[in-house]
Amino acid sequence: MTEPKVSVIMPVYNAETYLNECIESVLNQTLKDIEIICVDDGSTDNSLLILERYQKKDSRLKILKQKNLYAGTARNKGLEIAQGKYLSFLDADDIFVPYMLEEAYKKAEKVNADIVVFGGRYFENDVNKAYDYPALLRTDMLPDSDFFEPNENFEYLFNFTTPSPWNKLYRRSFIEENQLKFQECKRVNDAYFVEVSLALAKRIGIINKNLIYYRTNNSLSLQGSLNESPLQFYRVLSDIKSKLVSISKYHINEKSFKRFCLSFCIYNLERLTDEKAFTKLYNALKEYIFDELGITGTTADYYYNKYAYNQYTKIMSLTPTAYLLDSCINQKKNTGNEYLFPFGDIKQGSRIILYAAGNVGKIYYRQIQKTRYCNIVAWVDKNIRLAENINIKSPDEVDMNDCDYIVISVEKEAIASEIKENLIKNYKLDPEKIIWRKP
Repeated sequence: MTEPKVSVIMPVYNAETYLNECIESVLNQTLKDIEIICVDDGSTDNSLLILERYQKKDSRLKILKQKNLYAGTARNKGLEIAQGKYLSFLDADDIFVPYMLEEAYKKAEKVNADIVVFGGRYFENDVNKAYDYPALLRTDMLPDSDFFEPNENFEYLFNFTTPSPWNKLYRRSFIEENQLKFQECKRVNDAYFVEVSLALAKRIGIINKNLIYYRTNNSLSLQGSLNESPLQFYRVLSDIKSKLVSISKYHINEKSFKRFCLSFCIYNLERLTDEKAFTKLYNALKEYIFDELGITGTTADYYYNKYAYNQYTKIMSLTPTAYLLDSCINQKKNTGNEYLFPFGDIKQGSRIILYAAGNVGKIYYRQIQKTRYCNIVAWVDKNIRLAENINIKSPDEVDMNDCDYIVISVEKEAIASEIKENLIKNYKLDPEKIIWRKP
C-alpha cells in the first residue's frame, strides 16, 4: 500500500456542534489521496459517534481514542501512526478551503519545502462573513518569491506568521528526523512545535492565498482557559529559547525571537479577564519575564510592533490598575468616545449596580470588564432586557441595597435626576450611594 500524500491530524474534544462541517471540508478536498486521523480526546458529547458514522462511510478516516489529555498529546498520538508524505493539522471547529491540501501539497513538491505556509481568514459562525487576518501570513516581511531559505539575513522568521500549526503543511520526514513533538500542556501546546520547526527548516514554501477558515467564538476552545494558567505561555517561550540555543539557532534569530516574545506577552496579558490572573501576569512581566526573555533594555527601533513596545514601557512604569485605566482613557481618545466610567467617584473593588443599558451603559460595562476596577453585581433597566449578550433585570427584581454604589449610566441629566429620585423614594437608598456624572 502506497503512502497517502497528506495525513490530516485532528484532535477532537466535545466538538459536536461544528464537527460535521469540519470533517466534510476535509473529506471533500480536491486532493483525494489523504488520510484523516481523528484523535478523540475523551469527549463527553456525541463527537465520537459522529466520527464513527463518518468512518463507516469513508475508510480514509481513522479514529484514535485517549482520555482528556489535551490537543498536544492528541496530535502526538496522531503523529505516531501518520503515513502521509506531508502532515496537516486541523482543529475540529475550523474549515479547510476545498483545494487547500492540493495547493499546499503541490507547492511543497514544487519548491522542495520542509514547511509550506499559507494565509487564512477568521470567522464566528458564517464563513461568508469571514474577515482577513494578515498576521497569519505577513507577505510584507517576505522575499518576493514562493519560497525562502531561512538564514542570518532573514530577520522575520518568527514574525511573518503566527505560532499556529493549522495554516501550515509539514514534510513528515523532516518532522521525524528532528524528533519534533507537540508539548503536552493544556494551553499553548503548539507554539514550541511551530517555532522550532521554522528554525530548523531548510526551505519554507509560501502560498499567498487564504486557504483555511479559523473559528473565533467557540466557548469550548482552550483559548477560553487563559485565566487558569496565565503564565503557561511564558514557560513555552522559555522552552523555545532553550531549544534555539541548543541547536545554535538563537543567535541568528535573536531579534526576531524577542519581537515575537514581546508581542506574545502583550497579546496574552490583554486577553485575560480575571483580575487575579491579570495582576499575576502583569507583575511577573514587570519583575522577571521581560528580563529573562531579553526584552529589558531594548529600544523602540528594535520592534515593528510599536503598540506592543508602548505597552511594555507602560507596564514598566505603571501599576496594574493605572495601566488598565490608561488603556480605557486612550481608547476614549482614539475613538472620540466621550463616555468614561466615573472611576474617581468609586473605590476600587466596590460592588456596583449598573442602572440603564443604553449606549452609555454598554460603554461603562465594557470599561469595567476591561479594567476589572469594580464588580457588577447587577445590571438593571426598566425597558431593556438584553445588552452585550447579558440578561438585563428590572430594578424590581434586584435588591437595590445589596451594593456599595449604584451607577446611573445615562447621558441626560434630567433622566438621571428622575432615576435618582425614584431610587431614593421607592428603594430608600442613601443618596451618597447613587453616582451619576455627565459623560
